[in-house]
Amino acid sequence: MRLRRVLLTFKISLFENTGAQRSDRRLMALIRAADPMVAKVRSSHEETARSREIVKETLAAGGLKVVQVRRLRPVSDDRYDLVVVVGGDGTVLDVARFVKSIPILAVNSSPSTSVGHFCCTTAGSLGDMLKQVKEGAARATALNRIRVAVDGKDHRYPALNDVLLAHRVPAATSRYVIHVGNAEEEQKSSGVWIATAAGSTGGIRSAGGAEMDASDHALQYLVREPFIQSNPVGRPYGLQQGKVGPEGLAFTSRMIRGGMYLDGRRVAVPVEYGSRITFTPDAAPLNIFLPEWKR
Repeated sequence: MRLRRVLLTFKISLFENTGAQRSDRRLMALIRAADPMVAKVRSSHEETARSREIVKETLAAGGLKVVQVRRLRPVSDDRYDLVVVVGGDGTVLDVARFVKSIPILAVNSSPSTSVGHFCCTTAGSLGDMLKQVKEGAARATALNRIRVAVDGKDHRYPALNDVLLAHRVPAATSRYVIHVGNAEEEQKSSGVWIATAAGSTGGIRSAGGAEMDASDHALQYLVREPFIQSNPVGRPYGLQQGKVGPEGLAFTSRMIRGGMYLDGRRVAVPVEYGSRITFTPDAAPLNIFLPEWKR
């Protein structure tokens, strides 16, 4: 793989974010007092800061031209050979929506506190990983993403992990018609998860879904807390959980204040009453170097 020009971006730690925005005075006070409650906040920040410096030194030692940014915008495919992300899975999700086909290499900046499903290396092992990339010993995996369309118009960003369709008020009832193939059903629930294989270990699994192999290009859906009493004949809904192929699935909103949440909190999309929302697994895939246990 040609490797000359690299885009570098990194996680802003909770410690830094709180200090810069002064958004939570209570948390700031606890940090200043070195309260045990927030010990992990400071230690994770210090570990992340060390990782950043090591990554920058490693990239410089490799003779790479590095462009470092704190906040990303859509990245042109022909500007860089590689995007290096220093952080955790949340940081990868933040960055992924701006990247089309350029491979991503994620460095777990705080392995003591972060699982790093999308991270293929730590800062200390980055040099070896870059060597494998250059020599072709490590290859990026193409993860399928969800194309989201509202009333026939594609949303500008695809979802890598999942989408939650729900009422914008968490305690309110989500009302919609679900369309799967030739079947449809009017439902009330707490919302619906729609996830890729990459996202099947996240929210949808916590709600009772199944983990999928990374190579599976299907989408999985799961209805959260279905309101069975609303069914006229008292039977469970027929479309509560399942997998769909290239045809995807669709919903017709019956919510005045509906919403979609792409990859958690990252992208919120208002959904009007009567809007038809479609989810298909044919968005441009994300190319990313995965850890060995995920390949």
